[in-house]
Amino acid sequence: MILYLLGILLSLSAGYLVIRLLTNGEFNPILHILLAIVLGFGIIGTLTFYTHILFNFPNRFLSIGIVILGILILYLGFNKNNRSFPLIRMTKDYKIGLITLGLLTVPLAISGHYYPLGGWDAWSCWSLKAKFIFLGQENWKDVLAPNLWRSNTHYPLLWPLINVWFWDLGGQFNQAIPMFNSIAFALLTAGLLLFGLLELTGNLWVSIAASVIVTSLPLGVTLYTSQYSDALLGLFLLSAFLSLLLAKKYNLPKLKILCVIFLGAMSFTKNEGLIAAMILALLIFWHEGSNKKELKLMAISFFIALLPTIIFTLWIAPKNEAFINGLVSVEKPSNWGRLSVILIYPLFEFISWKWNGFWILTFLGAILAGRKLWQSTLGLIGLSLILYLAVVMAYYYVNTFFEIGWWLSTTLSRILFALIPTIILWILLGILNPKEKTGTH
Repeated sequence: MILYLLGILLSLSAGYLVIRLLTNGEFNPILHILLAIVLGFGIIGTLTFYTHILFNFPNRFLSIGIVILGILILYLGFNKNNRSFPLIRMTKDYKIGLITLGLLTVPLAISGHYYPLGGWDAWSCWSLKAKFIFLGQENWKDVLAPNLWRSNTHYPLLWPLINVWFWDLGGQFNQAIPMFNSIAFALLTAGLLLFGLLELTGNLWVSIAASVIVTSLPLGVTLYTSQYSDALLGLFLLSAFLSLLLAKKYNLPKLKILCVIFLGAMSFTKNEGLIAAMILALLIFWHEGSNKKELKLMAISFFIALLPTIIFTLWIAPKNEAFINGLVSVEKPSNWGRLSVILIYPLFEFISWKWNGFWILTFLGAILAGRKLWQSTLGLIGLSLILYLAVVMAYYYVNTFFEIGWWLSTTLSRILFALIPTIILWILLGILNPKEKTGTH
């Protein structure tokens, strides 16, 4: 546990200093810390990819040493310029918010304790790949063997590599690490939603309600502690949009760079993350591209963050064995029957009792917010969510490898689960209608 907390501290330090470089400490310190931990997870996963996989050099000290060296260089650079680090003024709202996060830890810890090895995706995919990479050393590529196609061998590797980094830090395999990470991802999501809404709206109790909803849905708790990578996708997606909203609110254009870095990291979580990252990045470039210099920096940052996904997808990942192009297949064609199931099934999903009425409340909230949801940055969020879901549904239609009813029943809920934090943020901002403004915080 101590070594795990040390790993969190190193991740926080790396992310904190990078964000400090971009913003000069000019926004909420608690959000700064939370976003820094998320960014730190992306950094350690990326470095583990380069050291363990790309260069096939499984020395556990290399990626850890690079993180520590980077922290020292950044810290010395700040000291050289006599920059100070802002202190957190613990207001009453902040104290209540932190107490709320402490209470939300309880159900997550209980669920994680009873299911330390996670669910099916953890056993067959993410944790399995992490074990191959850590224990297999130079033979890690055996996990990409064609006969293991049911482990989604073509999927990116961010969550497994984050687990490997923590195992490297401890020097041994520890099955508690994936469980700790699953709880950390859930708490970071709740914390970003709570303090992000508090920062953007000033409404404490709505912010608390949002964080409670995201961690109290029974299905949500199950999926978080089942160690599904959809939780990591959802965390990076929320972080990206919060960075964009804060950039707008406080006129901090370099936070847009942080936004696209989160999107690049999200692309390395799973194939759906890559689809979402490309859609959202293109929309953001289109929406925010009036300043050519700013756009160039964003494009370069996005490419650097996207690079592990590009390398893995083009040169390392095996072909997708679970794919049949129904548009050209005679045996399994994409037909009207399949399309009708795809169009109708989501309606039953939204009213299913497993969501405890969440989607019904969401639709009512969208009606209440009305046109505000489609204005300015909120409109960008709404459009990106619609386009992403449209592409996912198109893929359900084109890929006829799986029987569509079974496929939708086992995967659609997880795809929606990853979007829930961002949807809550979107709907509540539309209802409360905070104004974007300029000036520093």
